[in-house]
Amino acid sequence: MPKLRQLSQSKVIKILESNGFQQARSGKHITFKKSGLHGKTLTTWVPHHKDVTVFVIKYIIKQTGKPKEEFF
Repeated sequence: MPKLRQLSQSKVIKILESNGFQQARSGKHITFKKSGLHGKTLTTWVPHHKDVTVFVIKYIIKQTGKPKEEFF
């Protein structure tokens, strides 16, 4: 299995949007939300940087419950 590597901000946003996340607000970070199972709302954020670091991608994966393979 390949290792995670940093991705462009636009790529991470496309992955989130393709999984049903919608932009909720934009401040220091762009916040995305999605209604999950049993009325639970999933929330994550993407920093305003050209590239998103592996550390932040791992955090997004943890918050969204998405498989790691979607971020390769």
